[in-house]
Amino acid sequence: MTCLIVDDNAMARTALRHLIADIDYITLKGECENAISTIRFLRDTAVDLILLDVEMPNMSGLELIKTLHQQKPLIIFVTSKRDYAVEAFDLQVVDYLVKPITLPRLLTAVERAWEIFQSRNEPPAQPVSSMDEHLFFRSNNVLVRVQWSDILFFQALGDYVVLTTAEKRYTLYMTMKMIEQRLPTRYFLRTHRSYIVAIGKIDNIEDNSIQIGRNIIPISDTYRARVMAQLNLL
Repeated sequence: MTCLIVDDNAMARTALRHLIADIDYITLKGECENAISTIRFLRDTAVDLILLDVEMPNMSGLELIKTLHQQKPLIIFVTSKRDYAVEAFDLQVVDYLVKPITLPRLLTAVERAWEIFQSRNEPPAQPVSSMDEHLFFRSNNVLVRVQWSDILFFQALGDYVVLTTAEKRYTLYMTMKMIEQRLPTRYFLRTHRSYIVAIGKIDNIEDNSIQIGRNIIPISDTYRARVMAQLNLL
């Protein structure tokens, strides 16, 4: 996910740059010191996320957002004032951070942006034929076949994914995006950045979680509407 820092304070930009350097899935594409230079930058360079100050000379961060229409990036406000939070969230920003910014707080905000970014950019899973009811994957240098009907859920853990069946757990060195593209949507459902569940194995749904046997699977805000729609829930 690409990122742009916009702040008229050079020290604030430097602090954010150092924090972002510790987040491996964020690529900093540039820095701007005001809204006008930001508009010029975005004409030539698309970014996925803007870390945006509110109070800047000539045009505020709030006013800048209103000028962005097509391909609008995700926005996280980073400001020294709490006064603009209500107006900011009315503009559907991802988060509102008050300076000084700590890495844990920034990570929370960026994780929200990452989930939204993934949901925007992941292609729909392709359906499979009735003759293709299984998955082949490599585990410990051996190709293993697993029937769709045996799978309970997938969980992303760092650089790998764990496939859980009723009998066994397998480690897959694949991304969730790669796995989701191979799964039939009539059988499987993405509930969270880190989870894909087998619809037929769901025992119950309560609040923001799904139960499969003894396993509790979270439903994130990003995927909740999609879960409700796919399960035909009101």
